[in-house]
Amino acid sequence: MRRTVDVYLKVAPGLSGGRARELNDMMERKERKPYWRHTKWQMLASVVPFLVLIIVLPLYAESLNTERFLGFPLGYFLSAHGIAIIAIFTVASFVNRQDAIDHWHGAHEDN
Repeated sequence: MRRTVDVYLKVAPGLSGGRARELNDMMERKERKPYWRHTKWQMLASVVPFLVLIIVLPLYAESLNTERFLGFPLGYFLSAHGIAIIAIFTVASFVNRQDAIDHWHGAHEDN
């Protein structure tokens, strides 16, 4: 496995595998497991509510379509614009929380 990763990084050093390798090289072995566990839970905390929203909102869209907003059915308007806005906030909060995790575990980039 290690050889495969090394070959992959030589072929495509700019891809995400290189970032993971840099983090592992910067951190002590005992600090890696808590870092990745913290990152995993943070990712789940960001993705699961968004997935629930994507599933639940369309279920109520038809009942909301009886009302209109700016000439569009309300359910359609909320689905189209609401999901996009919530996605932007979800990504922004994910980035901020991941940066905090990186600083907490000493894996942040010095710029």
